[in-house]
Amino acid sequence: MPELAAYAMAALDPTDAVRVDGHVRECPACAADVDGLRTTLAAVRTLPVEEMLGDWSGRLPALREAAVRAALAEIPGASRS
Repeated sequence: MPELAAYAMAALDPTDAVRVDGHVRECPACAADVDGLRTTLAAVRTLPVEEMLGDWSGRLPALREAAVRAALAEIPGASRS
């Protein structure tokens, strides 16, 4: 469900929030995803400002690769090479 990240950040409009909330309450997989997103957001909020605003140029390729691998892991039959 594409709205899960926005839902976890309380960034959906009220109508969409109610709809996604109903789905998350009924779907254990999405509920687990929301819990993971909220845990990640909480961890990010604890980072020092210097870490958040620092030089990310050396980290972006690894972060991009991790994001692509995570997305591919969710697609049945996707190539994982």
